Amino acid sequence: MRHRRRLLRKAILLCAVLATVLCAGFSRAEAENQSEAIPDRWLTNQDVIEMLRSGLSVRAVILRIHDSPCKFDKSAEGLEALRAANVPYKVVLAMMQAPELPPPVKGRISMVIPDSTLVEVALSESLDTAAQKPGYIVYFRVLEDIRIHGLRVIAKGARARGRLLDSRDRSRTGEPARLEWSMLDVEAVDGQRVSLRGGSEKAGDEVNQEKSVSAEEGEEFRAFTYGARKVNVPAPIEVGPKTPASPENAGPKQETREMRMNVLEVFPCIKLAYRNQDLLADSCLLT
Repeated sequence: MRHRRRLLRKAILLCAVLATVLCAGFSRAEAENQSEAIPDRWLTNQDVIEMLRSGLSVRAVILRIHDSPCKFDKSAEGLEALRAANVPYKVVLAMMQAPELPPPVKGRISMVIPDSTLVEVALSESLDTAAQKPGYIVYFRVLEDIRIHGLRVIAKGARARGRLLDSRDRSRTGEPARLEWSMLDVEAVDGQRVSLRGGSEKAGDEVNQEKSVSAEEGEEFRAFTYGARKVNVPAPIEVGPKTPASPENAGPKQETREMRMNVLEVFPCIKLAYRNQDLLADSCLLT
């Protein structure tokens, strides 16, 4: 009987460890997805005033205006408030020249990605002529946000794809090894695949007579959008004053209880074991 209880406790411990790892993985993936789904926020007159008061240079503020969706108050009262806050003329001029965005429809704003828009990418995996053959789909990640009128249309970290056109080792006749690919597409913020053009190649050295060539993960390349493409961008949000978290939602005990209930639902064996009061007294799991 004791032997069976010991084995059961070990099984419970193993399930709990697996549950913890899975919960951590799911939470991380969910957090990453949520961070990518977070829309831009409107840049307002007050934001510009606060940036200047915080010590940012005029150049930095102007760059921020160019890279953000703007919703400035350009009325006489708004301009008077900027003058009273000693906002430099160059900053006010940049604010006045900021493009007006179309009104959102169902929380989305339609934007057009122009043809030949530069997209900088990096390899998400290593390539080698000895491992990958022609036709293999190559994955890349976008290095920087692509913005149109301040709105992010292609997010940093978005997945891009290419296809291997040529992948061969050095031939017996002395022809050098060669690795070549072309770009296919990249994912926009609304999930559409935007066509890309461009590619790159790696060739062996005829002097050193390398048998194979490779491209390492993280190597950076350039691609360009192929044709204009309309995408639906999440409408920017207006950030209001922060509200304190309610006691019902904040607190480690509440989070621990919810996590414990999720684990018990995922692993019925733990739930069944915890119905046994003897094992509950002997175990300190999930408490």
